[in-house]
Amino acid sequence: MGSMTSMAPKRLRLVVFQEEPGLWLVRGLEHDLGAEARTIGEAIRAAMHFVEAHTAFDLRHDHLPLAAFPPAAQKYWNAYATGTPVSLAQLGIRPCNDWQIEAAFATRCPADDRARASNFVFRGQRERYQQHYA
Repeated sequence: MGSMTSMAPKRLRLVVFQEEPGLWLVRGLEHDLGAEARTIGEAIRAAMHFVEAHTAFDLRHDHLPLAAFPPAAQKYWNAYATGTPVSLAQLGIRPCNDWQIEAAFATRCPADDRARASNFVFRGQRERYQQHYA
């Protein structure tokens, strides 16, 4: 297990979009996870808290971090590629342990069908996830 914690940071790109006024959604690309919140910063923080908690859980159980989450659908990769980079530092978001997190703002929501990621984290439920993965 020690070898997994000493490896180079894993990369996770997040695509961020506003579904409606006051509702921001984040989707992971390399690992299809998601979060939503009232502000762009809260949504990214919620996704990053989930990544950190699930990574710790996976390492404790000798799994590769986030291996349970396959890559996102192509439309999210396309939205990221044509999006505008978001500075996490400007949002006051600290780096994630063991992860190189990058984010881009997509000008329009790629989900026509309001599809949810396989594991969406909602702001305000963080305590439940921390208890679950503690």
